[in-house]
Amino acid sequence: MKRLFTFMMAAATVLMAQATDYTDKLLVLVNGEGSVQEATISVTEHGGLYDLNLKNFILMNGESPMAVGNVELKNIQPQEVNGAVFLCVNQNITVTEGDDPNVLIWMGPLLGELPVEVTAVLRGDKLCALIDLDLSTLLGQIINVSFGEGLVMGTGWHIPNGDFEEWHTSVEGYFEPNAWHSFESATGTWASLAGHHIEKSDKGRNGTACARIFATSIFGIVANGTMTTGRLNAGSMSAADPANHSYMDMSETETDGNGDPFYVPLTGRPDSLVFWVQFRQGTANADHPYATVSAVITDGTRYQDPEDKTYTNVVARAKNNTISVTGNSWQRISIPFEYTDNSVEPKAVLVTISTNADPGQGSGGDEVLVDDLMLVYNSLLKSLNVNGFSPTQFSYTADEMALSDIVAEADGQNTYVVKSIEADDNGKRAVIKVYGGDLLMCNVYTIEFNTGAGITSLNCQQSPVSYYTLDGLRVSSPQSGKVYIVRQADGRMVKVALK
Repeated sequence: MKRLFTFMMAAATVLMAQATDYTDKLLVLVNGEGSVQEATISVTEHGGLYDLNLKNFILMNGESPMAVGNVELKNIQPQEVNGAVFLCVNQNITVTEGDDPNVLIWMGPLLGELPVEVTAVLRGDKLCALIDLDLSTLLGQIINVSFGEGLVMGTGWHIPNGDFEEWHTSVEGYFEPNAWHSFESATGTWASLAGHHIEKSDKGRNGTACARIFATSIFGIVANGTMTTGRLNAGSMSAADPANHSYMDMSETETDGNGDPFYVPLTGRPDSLVFWVQFRQGTANADHPYATVSAVITDGTRYQDPEDKTYTNVVARAKNNTISVTGNSWQRISIPFEYTDNSVEPKAVLVTISTNADPGQGSGGDEVLVDDLMLVYNSLLKSLNVNGFSPTQFSYTADEMALSDIVAEADGQNTYVVKSIEADDNGKRAVIKVYGGDLLMCNVYTIEFNTGAGITSLNCQQSPVSYYTLDGLRVSSPQSGKVYIVRQADGRMVKVALK
């Protein structure tokens, strides 16, 4: 019976430690130059810790791919933040051989021990990961790896083609920017008479392309230039009629000239919309002097701007309808999102840009140039319980405190705050990493503890929870005479030399 019980427990342990494979897009940047491929990362949970293995990693370097091998990190301590599991670690590892039978030689094991930094996030059934391999000493290169379509392609987190470099044919002889639309692809009774109001310009902010939106005038009647991530509807001869609007509906299956839908998916909760603009009026109009930009995040069901009724599917709004004339100067504009109090989940975003904030107003010579439009996810703290806190000050000194006593409030809707305690020969500190929701930005705050640095001695009367080597590896059998980081029962981390 005892043997049977032991066998059952062993089998249960194996099942609990079963790996989950995530296969997704992988972007590899080598000194800033990148390539996209498909890859698999295996994640194993065991005893409250995680192992992460980038399997059969192939480094695409021009026409000569290099088979690297398995990049495996072990015993990562997880942190749950805003419903997501964060796995953050710095380790020195040796890359092992992969198991792809088509590869004869794996180069990774020949590189020796490498410093690797990983930030991985498990959200639902999706894995996103940032992996930095430091080969600067050996090969003069730093390899930056992004895993997960959301990070690689920006899907669900950003608006595609915000630099307006890519364009497609909408109707014969006319073009629209990819993921964006104007009257060329409009619906509605009067769509065929709406005219042409958008073109690609070579006067972009950095000497590249941008979108030029322009108004026209026929017999004194002004038709504003408008561009949207949804679709325009020309439903009335009266400019102020809500039948003239931009709209989106994720249930519609029709696509544009590039094969894309007339909506942009969005699952993140950005904090602001940022873009660069030039605005000129052909004839100054003191009564209607402004251009306008608006963005509305919804649950993906039908929504139109301007609204024709009260919509309950709105997650957040950002709008600036007082964009002044800038002449030939580029102006950076940031519009914060204002979130509703409802429980609607984000699924899509509708952005609309027009040459005048008032329909049918302005003049026929009005134009708006737009470039480098993007959604911003904040990565700063709003508050931290240390003296003299400022969001843009990142280093502090304070009396020692437990990890649970550090109160850090993020300044963002989708911001992730990851806290840890570190110790080395120079002392002990709290490290607070603040990630934007898209993981593209991270700010690091440190609190140096002033209660005395250095190594303490641990005797058998103390009760540690777990031991870790100085490079973060958990050990089950610590040896006397060696130095370890010890996680105690109260959650505190101390550096000790075992007697």
